[in-house]
Amino acid sequence: MNNPEESLIKRLTASVIQIRKTPQRAVAPESHREVSVRDSVRLLARSRVSEILRQLRAARGLSYEQVREQTGLSQQLLYDVEYRDRRLTLAELAALAACYETSVNDILGIDLEL
Repeated sequence: MNNPEESLIKRLTASVIQIRKTPQRAVAPESHREVSVRDSVRLLARSRVSEILRQLRAARGLSYEQVREQTGLSQQLLYDVEYRDRRLTLAELAALAACYETSVNDILGIDLEL
């Protein structure tokens, strides 16, 4: 049986594939305000995830080297995710969740009904 993170990754991948197959529709240009609000929400969400990952690593008493050994992710990537504007792939997020013994859902702060 798949774990919830693998199921989430499969469903998101299927959604992206379906979206790519959908022909583009003509849409009205977004207003500057809409773009600004969306960018602000993205930044806030990314900042929250970065803070959670910093706290999880600190709570477990792990160095970047130890996390790198457990996940295979580079130390620079780990630092950039925690302190810079680096986004994670779903696979990277799943690896970190496993390392910190938590779920992707908890890191993202969401509840998915499976």
